[in-house]
Amino acid sequence: AFPFAGDIMHNKFVVADGRRVWTGSTNMSDSGTGGYNANIVAVVDSARVGEWYSQEFEQMYVSDRFHAEKRRSSSRSKEAGIDEETWVEVLFSPQDKPIRNGVRPLFQKARERIDIAVFFLTHKHIAQDLIDAHLRGVEVRVIIDATGSKNEYSKHEVLRQAGIPVKVENWGGKMHMKSAVIDGEIVIAGSMNWTNAGEYNNDENTLVIHGKEHAAYYSKVYDKLWRSIPDKWLTGRPDPESRDSTTACTDGSDNDFDHLKDDEDPGCGPNPPALPEVPALTRVPKAE
Repeated sequence: AFPFAGDIMHNKFVVADGRRVWTGSTNMSDSGTGGYNANIVAVVDSARVGEWYSQEFEQMYVSDRFHAEKRRSSSRSKEAGIDEETWVEVLFSPQDKPIRNGVRPLFQKARERIDIAVFFLTHKHIAQDLIDAHLRGVEVRVIIDATGSKNEYSKHEVLRQAGIPVKVENWGGKMHMKSAVIDGEIVIAGSMNWTNAGEYNNDENTLVIHGKEHAAYYSKVYDKLWRSIPDKWLTGRPDPESRDSTTACTDGSDNDFDHLKDDEDPGCGPNPPALPEVPALTRVPKAE
C-alpha cells in the first residue's frame, strides 16, 4: 500500500525570477537530494514555462485551490520552444489529465524503444499501451521500485507475463523517478506516479522534453541503472528492507514504510519472512 492516504500536494518544483524552473521527482530531503534515491530533475529557463508554473503555484498558494478543486480549471495546450532543437510540454494534475493527454499518446506512437524508470506503475491503461508496443516490435524495459512492486495493483507481473523485461531495484534507496525515454527523442519527467491518484486526485506536474540531446543523456543514465540491478530481479523481487536490498539494513531509513528500520525490521533479521505472494494472474481469452 502507498504510505500516504488521501489526495496530496505531490509537486516538487521551484520557480526563480519567474522563468527558471527546477522540477522533477526529487523531494527536498537528504535521501532525495543526496543521491541515495534515484531521481530525475530538469531545469528549464523559459519565461513561458516559468509563467505556467507560477500560475500553478498561485492557484494553490493564493487561491487555495488543490486537488479536486482544480479539475474545473480551464486547461489549454502548454508548449514552449527552448532552443532550436528542444521544446517542452507542461501538464498539471488533475486539470490537464497528464496520463491520458501526455504519457499514453507517446507510448502509443513509439516506434523503436521505450525505457521506463518509475516508483509506482499501477495504471492499467499504461500497462496495456506497453504490451501493445511490445507486440508491435518496440523494445520495452521497465525499472520499478521494490516498495512499489509490493502494491497489490502493481502491473509489473502483468508486463513480465507479456514478455517485457522488468527489473525490481535492490539498491536500498528508492527508484523514485517517474520517467521514460522514447525512441531516443523524448523524455518524460515530473512528480506524478503513473497511477489514477497521480492523474486525477493529487497536485502534480509532468514535463515532456522533446530533444535528442536530453534523450541521449537520459538513456546513458538509464543503461547504468539497468546494469546495476542483478538479472535475478528480472523474475523475482527483493524485500525493500532486507539484505537483498544491499544497504537497506544499515541506512537508518524505513525503506518499506512499516515503521521499523534496519535491525528492527524482520526482513533484516537472521530468518527474514517470505514476501507475500503476488495476487494470481489469470489470462482471459479475448472474445471473438
